Amino acid sequence: MFKAGFADNYVGQVQKTLLHLLALGVFLTISAFLSDKVFFIPGLLVGWTSSVLYFLLLCRRVKKSAELPPDKALASMRAGWVLRFGFMIAMLVLSVKVPGIDFWAAVVGLFSLHIVLVLNAVYFVVFELISNLGNQN
Repeated sequence: MFKAGFADNYVGQVQKTLLHLLALGVFLTISAFLSDKVFFIPGLLVGWTSSVLYFLLLCRRVKKSAELPPDKALASMRAGWVLRFGFMIAMLVLSVKVPGIDFWAAVVGLFSLHIVLVLNAVYFVVFELISNLGNQN
């Protein structure tokens, strides 16, 4: 189904993304602390933790689906998105109901995975564009 190096590259990409998530979480937390917005930190941490857990759930589902036949893999991915979406909604409801957790800070933390993925994609496209332009000359 996949190339022989798929698992190695997959694990490397997961580790890289988790490292970038950690860096963004630390950056956001330190930024909130230094700007005297300490009340945002619990919301950021709840959202960021939810984002990391969401990513790990997604990785588990992708790995599981890669080992299944195509029809079962499709069914597995379709069932998985409902669970992950429910998890995100539960974290947002939690941030509304628990006092001391800022809802908007939790939303920013929850979208930290998406921020990391977009920045990685932009970096990849720019890097590939530069390397391709260098090869044409």
